[in-house]
Amino acid sequence: MMLCIIYMSCSEPKEEEKGEMISAPDFTFLQDVNKLYFSVNVESNYQGNALDSVVVHWYGTSRDLSPDIIRLNDGGIKGDIIMSDDVYSRKISNNPQNLSNDLTDVTGLVFMDYSAIFANETVILRDSVLIGNIIPRIDSVTAPDLIIRPSDATVSLHLVKAMVHDADGLETIRWAGFTSFHVEGDSSMNNGNHIYLYDDGSEEVLYEPNITSGDSIRGDGIFSFRIPVYGTGFTDPAFQTKAGTFHWRFLAQDQANDYSNMVEHEIVIQ
Repeated sequence: MMLCIIYMSCSEPKEEEKGEMISAPDFTFLQDVNKLYFSVNVESNYQGNALDSVVVHWYGTSRDLSPDIIRLNDGGIKGDIIMSDDVYSRKISNNPQNLSNDLTDVTGLVFMDYSAIFANETVILRDSVLIGNIIPRIDSVTAPDLIIRPSDATVSLHLVKAMVHDADGLETIRWAGFTSFHVEGDSSMNNGNHIYLYDDGSEEVLYEPNITSGDSIRGDGIFSFRIPVYGTGFTDPAFQTKAGTFHWRFLAQDQANDYSNMVEHEIVIQ
């Protein structure tokens, strides 16, 4: 699943008017892989001088910050798609190891200057981009690694929790949950549907007569549910829990229908 957020680009006036030597700036925050993508069109010659290099000065959220200087390329590498098409591009990981101005939970405008260097001449295009929706993020999952089924006709409940964050506000989270894949059976449990988690503080009865989620505090971003595990004494197939290894895959979705990163947890049921 590749998520590319579309942004509104607000190109500012060129520092020096040089015709269309440098044009069509493009910036994308690839949130699912946590990378920044920069691209700009640059002519190969200016006043008889060949193009030496193209760089972007990346300021992040404010032009008052000291910029990261990122070299773009037209060699079909490091995020550039087509070699020698005069489109200079770069993908770079969005983390403090690569950038001083990395983006974490950022909304609003971000700023950059594209510079094309021709011998002693430099053409600069100033640009700003409005970042749109920020996808949810699952920070952690709390779930058992091993569950041993009761040896009689009783049910045990096991609390599963996911800590979910959204820079646009917790109120924008539509749901959080997980799917369960049975490794030995090569099949999905619950007909492949998500098992939903709740941030309701256990104030709502989910199943009669009095079954609640087991969540502790409403609205704290920790989504919870108590998973029922049926004992081996049950004979009705509708009330039996399979044994084996399961992959639980956690996701969250926001009101803009964008999905979080996926967090996988392995559990063994005996």
